[in-house]
Amino acid sequence: MVTENNALQRNYGLDNLKLLLSIIIVILHVMVPYTRIGIPWYFEPGLSEETLSLNPIIIFSRNCGMAIFFMISGYFVPISYDKQGFKTFLWKKTKRLLIPAFAVWAICILCTPYPMYHIWFLQWLFLFCLAYALFRLITKWRIKEGKKLELTITLLVGIFLVMCFFTLIIRQKYYINQFVLLFNLFSFEPAKMAQYVLVFYFGVLARRFDWFTPKSKKLVVEVIVVFILTYIIKEIRITEENYIGSRLATILETSFCLFESLLIIWIFNMFINKSNHFVESISENSMGIYLFHLPILYYVQTYTKMWEIYFPLKLVLIIVVVSAAAFLISFLLRKFKFFRNFL
Repeated sequence: MVTENNALQRNYGLDNLKLLLSIIIVILHVMVPYTRIGIPWYFEPGLSEETLSLNPIIIFSRNCGMAIFFMISGYFVPISYDKQGFKTFLWKKTKRLLIPAFAVWAICILCTPYPMYHIWFLQWLFLFCLAYALFRLITKWRIKEGKKLELTITLLVGIFLVMCFFTLIIRQKYYINQFVLLFNLFSFEPAKMAQYVLVFYFGVLARRFDWFTPKSKKLVVEVIVVFILTYIIKEIRITEENYIGSRLATILETSFCLFESLLIIWIFNMFINKSNHFVESISENSMGIYLFHLPILYYVQTYTKMWEIYFPLKLVLIIVVVSAAAFLISFLLRKFKFFRNFL
């Protein structure tokens, strides 16, 4: 963020949100094998009584969690490209996204019985950044000092409707939670990919038009209104057997994903934009927590598979141990300058 004196200031709101999302992802991955929601996973519970109902954490993570990550990433992309240029920008994204992703993928191949593809987010974020960099290179488009961009409602609505259309087309073949593996390297969920492109693009626009600053009160009012309306409409009974209803549900889900992401980021930027040394230390290692938690989780869940203890307590212990171990590994690696370049 830029202060009134044009001095750079750390955006703790977005740091705090990324940290929270990283922890939520750990919790989600701990809970997934116990929910029986049909997602292929690396671990099968050993005790039949260890089951969970679909809970708010899983619903939020599946519908909005990764979308917020993409939007935050899109928010930082324009200023990075402006400062670094095409070559430096791509090299830094390769160093911070692609190399860590494939390094952890290789570690999982060597150290676990199954390849783990939780690094799909970093792979596809790199591709989004590559597409943005190529667009800037081809068009030679650059924001000049004092130049104000104009953005029309027609353009925003048009972008939104195009992404809804692509989501509808894709979902004729792929359903939610169906992951596809390309070349045994790239894993992704086609049913949500158009939504991720949409929120990434809106993240870029949010940076260009300062949507998350205190001055943008008009935006947050609009977002809250649309968020409430979308939630109300989603409560209307819409079944997959209803041809029109299932398509309407897709459009509503896309709008819900977009506006909920905007609203949550705005709230953190406005009201939770503070930190301390302890939180900063954990936040600096949020990337490491994301990278290392899943292989650690596999071994912890396998080791505790037959523990006959109070199930909620067992979940809490697994979450704490996995989060702490992933943080510790990241913290120790970041002590070395070489690894700090990638984490």
